[in-house]
Amino acid sequence: MNPIRKRKIEAETVRTVAMMILAGKVKDPRVHMVSVHRSEISDDSKNLKVYVTAICTDKKKEKLLAGLNSASGKFAATLSTKLNLRITPRISFVWDEEYIQGLDESLRLTRKPTNPD
Repeated sequence: MNPIRKRKIEAETVRTVAMMILAGKVKDPRVHMVSVHRSEISDDSKNLKVYVTAICTDKKKEKLLAGLNSASGKFAATLSTKLNLRITPRISFVWDEEYIQGLDESLRLTRKPTNPD
């Protein structure tokens, strides 16, 4: 796949998924307060991973991912028509651990050391 086309699809996926959630197009009560960070499409355009996070417990995280994955068909149909895709990718939602680790690292680096005096 053309790398420019690939980046366009990935960027549009993030925008479209976020806007559909904000607009209330996903009626599943498990889906709320989601932050969509990035997406990766496979070279054959058959699989698309969308990386998300939210402020929630581990138990609610699993429910949130289950809710998003159950609505993945709606997201795929919207993306397919919006981007005029020949092959509709299978969308799966994944918890973005790299984003969480990056936040932790940046907080650690910006935190002022405490004086033992």
